[in-house]
Amino acid sequence: MISKISSSHVLRQIITASLGTGIGLLLLDPVQIAQAQSRLSVEECNQFAEIINRNGEVFEAFEAEINNFSRDASAAETVEDITLAASHYVDAVDEVMGTLSNMAFDLQALPFDDAELMTYQQDYVDVLSGLNEALTVISDAMDEVAKAESEAELSEKLGLLRDDTIGASENIETLANNESEIVTSFNGYCSAG
Repeated sequence: MISKISSSHVLRQIITASLGTGIGLLLLDPVQIAQAQSRLSVEECNQFAEIINRNGEVFEAFEAEINNFSRDASAAETVEDITLAASHYVDAVDEVMGTLSNMAFDLQALPFDDAELMTYQQDYVDVLSGLNEALTVISDAMDEVAKAESEAELSEKLGLLRDDTIGASENIETLANNESEIVTSFNGYCSAG
């Protein structure tokens, strides 16, 4: 049996989280499928899918953190309340960035023999690297909010946050589309019979 990559893609989930609405859980979606063509390695397909799908717990924790941030930020009454919520958001984003870096490293380390899988591998690593670059922009901008010491400074930093993260959010959306295409192609390729 070949495991497919879940249709709930990492990037599409991170887009919603970065916009404050949360991130869904990646789920391993093992399915019974026809025997792979002789050129495919069932083991290689499963290794790839396992790396992509194993991070569900991390994204579940990230979703909880984003929900906490949204709740705390909307209930904030002081500059200190807002900066504390921003600090927690930065910690959550930084944890996800570390996880995505590890995922990219693990994917890159897989010794595929199949040329098509090597292409998916590199394309997905490129998506993860681009995602980390965009999340770094978002994390850095939110970190500036966390450092605000007055209402005037907070107002200025929130304006900069919005300005700084527009491009990063657009990049994440593009990467989400790329990731979706890779996953669809990968699932089709690995389940071909």
